Amino acid sequence: MYRYNFEQNTQHRIEILELNDEKCKFSFEGDLSIANAIRRVMIAEVPVMAIHFVDIIENTSPLSDEFLAQRLGLIPLVSYDADSKMYDWEADADSIDDQKIKVVFTLRQKNLNDTPLEITSQHLEPEFGQVGEMAIRPVRMFSPINGKEVGIPITRLGKNQSVHVRCHALKGFGKMHAKWSPINIATFRHEPEINMDQTQLQSLSFFEKNAIRNSCPMNVFAMDANQDLIVNDIEKCVFCEECIRCAESMKKPRLIKMQHKKNKYIFTVESAGQLKAADIVKKALIVLRKKVDEITQDLSFAQQQQQI
Repeated sequence: MYRYNFEQNTQHRIEILELNDEKCKFSFEGDLSIANAIRRVMIAEVPVMAIHFVDIIENTSPLSDEFLAQRLGLIPLVSYDADSKMYDWEADADSIDDQKIKVVFTLRQKNLNDTPLEITSQHLEPEFGQVGEMAIRPVRMFSPINGKEVGIPITRLGKNQSVHVRCHALKGFGKMHAKWSPINIATFRHEPEINMDQTQLQSLSFFEKNAIRNSCPMNVFAMDANQDLIVNDIEKCVFCEECIRCAESMKKPRLIKMQHKKNKYIFTVESAGQLKAADIVKKALIVLRKKVDEITQDLSFAQQQQQI
């Protein structure tokens, strides 16, 4: 069976440029069609958990039942354990335990005080007793002011108002609904290449070199210890060509040559919180490889049928 392997295929390389839990920035060298396929799979086909059904038992909050259910559905859920769950259409309701398909959260709050009570994702309690950082649960949200965990706002309750709901979280992917997409941002662009004519560069004065450096809004250029103009951070280049226009104003139209690197792209992936950014990329590659395997099997089967 054919298996696409990025590590063994010398035509496709990935180099990590920036990495943390929320963001993954990497350089991809390979075919444009593969790059676009990776981006599309990350957005639309990486499985995560999301609240899909909401049983409204009591709701006297300012929000209508439909609006409340929508807000609950858009709360991102930590989904590292999503692979252990089955899609609801794969399971036989009569023979499969509910815990293999979904996670159920209960929200039951009543405000008995005069001051408004803010209901957040912190008030969602799992019924099946899942605990720990890797459990399926609402994504933790912290205040940018004091760093305390505040939760994702759902609604506010006035005095004697209450809300009691049961939320059923199911496994899904972005093509079904945006709430199942683990991505905030998934983009890629051509990696830039900047070359400078050294002969013309040496004829520039310090002030002209400094003017070209300052003309770049992304601070791509810098001055080295010898006061020579150098490309310092090419990954920040956005092809605005301000440096070229600055050089042209100095009667140096061929000083800077800017172009795209062939088959080399810079990806920026930002997670919505369900999974770490690097895990989203890994899972997308697994899904893409599985698709290639399925197509290969179908083609092999079709060839065998023709030979019969």
